[in-house]
Amino acid sequence: MNFRAVLFDLYGTLVGEFLDDDWDRLLGEMAEQLGVPADGFRHHWSATAIERQTGRMGSVEDNLRVICERLGRRPSGEQVARAIALRTSMYDRYFRPRPGAEETLRGTKERGCSVALVSMCAPDTPPLWRASSLARYVDVEVFSCEVGLRKPDPEIYLHATERLGVEPPDCLYVGDGAYSELTGAAALGMHSVLIRDPREIGGTMLRPEAESWDGQAVADLREVLLLL
Repeated sequence: MNFRAVLFDLYGTLVGEFLDDDWDRLLGEMAEQLGVPADGFRHHWSATAIERQTGRMGSVEDNLRVICERLGRRPSGEQVARAIALRTSMYDRYFRPRPGAEETLRGTKERGCSVALVSMCAPDTPPLWRASSLARYVDVEVFSCEVGLRKPDPEIYLHATERLGVEPPDCLYVGDGAYSELTGAAALGMHSVLIRDPREIGGTMLRPEAESWDGQAVADLREVLLLL
């Protein structure tokens, strides 16, 4: 197959995805620091996901204050800072290149393909990405929180392809299957590939709105280079 560009998902694809248990524990610990009921905090965190991911909620700090207000509390600046510090610490542990990520991005560029990142994320992710060792290999970044679009909306993929100057059928899309991203990309004519390491251990990974995928899959990012 002759591809002109490869679009990569971020979490669970280029960097690690959170374990469900760790994520649930983080929400509980943040609630404790904010002085609100854990169950209520989890509910409202989920309920504000779309606004957070599309940038309409403002910063994550703003999001926490809105949630607390809905729970009848007004946290201090110190409480919000402690909750954010917990989140930052967890992201520091998980936001690391997955095995083969740098090799795959570099090899994709060496094969003459453009590279785009298309990520569903909160507003604190773009700075993490831009400070990472992987950012230099990517030609176009599309963050849901910056463009106000979510997967699998066709426009979030087209935002990337138009900036790259390519047509969707000329693109390979690689992701872990969250947010129905693979079928969304395939509906535009992209060749979609699931990345899922069968050796994943240690618990269930956080994959919001995960889809059932029976198309092509790879167990290691470096296998993507064999498709180019």
